[in-house]
Amino acid sequence: DPFAGLRRGTAKAGALLRLLIPARETAAEAPPSAMRFFAEVLDQTGNGYLDWPDLAAMAREIATRLDLGVRNEDRLFAAFSDWWRELQAALDTDHDGRVSGPEYAATAATMSGPALIRVAEVLFDVTDTDDDQVIDAEEHRRLFRVAFDHDLGEAGAPARLTRAAFVREFLNFMAGRHHSDDYDRLFAQA
Repeated sequence: DPFAGLRRGTAKAGALLRLLIPARETAAEAPPSAMRFFAEVLDQTGNGYLDWPDLAAMAREIATRLDLGVRNEDRLFAAFSDWWRELQAALDTDHDGRVSGPEYAATAATMSGPALIRVAEVLFDVTDTDDDQVIDAEEHRRLFRVAFDHDLGEAGAPARLTRAAFVREFLNFMAGRHHSDDYDRLFAQA
């Protein structure tokens, strides 16, 4: 299939959008299952397992799209590498060097170790271009225009996200605890 690579790349771009758009939760929305999150976002290679190549692909795609400098790219890869080691130590119950969907789903909702927090902090730092420790609506919109060639419009970006709020949203999303119309709409467009 000559379009398999294109479809895979498009799916990855959608997954990256889902990574970085702050989730908005309402009482009527049910959070996605950890298995759905695992399949749609984490399993970048599509082999049914999470391993270092999946996380390295995510880090590489984020770094490329955001045109990170060497220092920030190194910080991002180091955080993803540390996160992989945390996941492997905590979730690889059969010790096969990879994490299956069921292994991830069993404890993902409680996973928010220091390495994943560092991933969120690196993403916050590269998005907070004026270094005021807040991601404003324009920085948020710029992130998506530059990194994902997607215009969120005026209503699609939060007014302000502090570091703590961004980290919290990121951790909730990465644990599969958040559902978001923005994520679903963008992922469906991919």
